[in-house]
Amino acid sequence: MRNLALALLLLVPGLAHAESPTRDVYGTSSCMGCHGMSAMGGLGPPIVRPKIEREAFVKVVRNGKGMMPATPASQLSDKDVDELYRELNAKQWKPDEIPVAFRVGGLLSTKNVALIFLGASLLSAIFIVRGINYWVGLAGFKYMRPALRRFGRFKAFGVFVRSLIVDGLLVASLWKSNKHRWFMHALMLYGMIGLALADVLIQIYNPTRADLALSDPLKILPIVSGIAVLVGVAYVMVRYKTDDYIDNGLTLGRDYLFVTLLFHTVLSGILTLVINRTTAFGWVMPIYIYHLLCVCALFVSAPFTRFQHAWIVPIMVGLNRVTDAVTASGIDIGFVREPAPGRHHKSERIALDVIRRVAPDQADDVKLRYYP
Repeated sequence: MRNLALALLLLVPGLAHAESPTRDVYGTSSCMGCHGMSAMGGLGPPIVRPKIEREAFVKVVRNGKGMMPATPASQLSDKDVDELYRELNAKQWKPDEIPVAFRVGGLLSTKNVALIFLGASLLSAIFIVRGINYWVGLAGFKYMRPALRRFGRFKAFGVFVRSLIVDGLLVASLWKSNKHRWFMHALMLYGMIGLALADVLIQIYNPTRADLALSDPLKILPIVSGIAVLVGVAYVMVRYKTDDYIDNGLTLGRDYLFVTLLFHTVLSGILTLVINRTTAFGWVMPIYIYHLLCVCALFVSAPFTRFQHAWIVPIMVGLNRVTDAVTASGIDIGFVREPAPGRHHKSERIALDVIRRVAPDQADDVKLRYYP
């Protein structure tokens, strides 16, 4: 009897152990998104049997490294990190399971991504400056130099900056003429500004890209800004479908490409955020890489689309304001006042359409010329 009782006592811990399932911390963590389903690598390196000590492993998990974001204790407890380290050391090293994606991911270091974006930004900046120089040249502003010296360069600069704020940033003229159009325009303008500001603030206050609560201001700003841009893009798409005069005869195909890229940029950014909070971790990094590619393509394509008016129009209006101020001061500007370049291609198409409707027999004989 005593032997039977002893046997049962010895069996109970075994039964309890058998009924308690083995924990799988790795399989339920976000680590799979970059390091693969079996930890043999994905877009991130293989982490089976890590070659670093536990203390160094914990430091990488908590602080992040390179493109890897920091993982706070609220997302993975200290106990789970210890268990994760044991699990990875217990896994079998299988070189044949290392995917080709790891080689691609290896190229996406923080330094390489920064270089890619720097190259895209510089290329975009070259064409932006070239475009500004072209339009300022058409406006003939160089002939204002003698008058500006008499008016005061610093005073002229103040007028120009004020115009950039009032006419460019606040879009005051559109607010006065059409508040609905102003609001839809503002969704994209301020949404893009919000996204850019969020990225700068994240670089400063959350450089490791650690996961933040949805209530954190660094989460709220990009989410609200992204939704605003998405709604604005949807409105632009509707306009492109319904406005008979949307084609300026020059950039329609490139405009479609830019709007599509902008839509995919915002959507992929939102998807990255949403999926990162689900168990579909394997999709996070591919979608994020697609997001980065769309952002780069946006930078490069923007100067070749009609959306360059986001910086061209405020500059040209600013030059107009300066010329108006100089003229109003009584200083002789030395030439006859002419309007700055506008949307002459669109105006030409509207004028030709009117002529074809009013006098179709004379439409072919009409020649329209544009003087900036």
